[in-house]
Amino acid sequence: MASSDRDCCTLCKDDGTSTEAVTWCIECEVFLCTDCEKHHKKLRMSKVHNTMSTKDYHDLPKFMQEISSQCSYHKKKYELYCSFHDCPCCVICITDKHKKCKEMKPLIDVLKQVKSSASLQLFKKDLKNIKENLEEIIKHLNSRINTNNIQKTKAAEQVRSMRKSIDNFLNKLEKKNSW
Repeated sequence: MASSDRDCCTLCKDDGTSTEAVTWCIECEVFLCTDCEKHHKKLRMSKVHNTMSTKDYHDLPKFMQEISSQCSYHKKKYELYCSFHDCPCCVICITDKHKKCKEMKPLIDVLKQVKSSASLQLFKKDLKNIKENLEEIIKHLNSRINTNNIQKTKAAEQVRSMRKSIDNFLNKLEKKNSW
């Protein structure tokens, strides 16, 4: 997954130009400029693909940007899910590493179950609660920082005042003893 100050359209880049990208295709895992996005939406194979703005893409946590729908070994799209090994598989993985696995399911079916499961809703609720708690903690810590800064300023002023009083007292003692 690309990441830079200015994302270039992956398709235009392959043709030797550097057009600024405006969207990220989640399924194809490519950045698209305005023109390529229009064509992408018209193609029968990709018109149902989900896309997001490049800004939204960069707002995702880094670990989510690094998730790929392609097998890192074979550069093929994941199509099945091995329940035994608890991992997605491409067609070549099945013949290479999962010949004996009996619990192979279409990945799209597994993803639909995950997205509609109650645990996902609970997870979203928990994340929302955690976010609210963290926001409260941040407010509290900022308040404590401000209070500490005020106390620090007052303490420094008291030290200066006490020092001045001590200096004045010592000056008086010195004058008194020097007569």
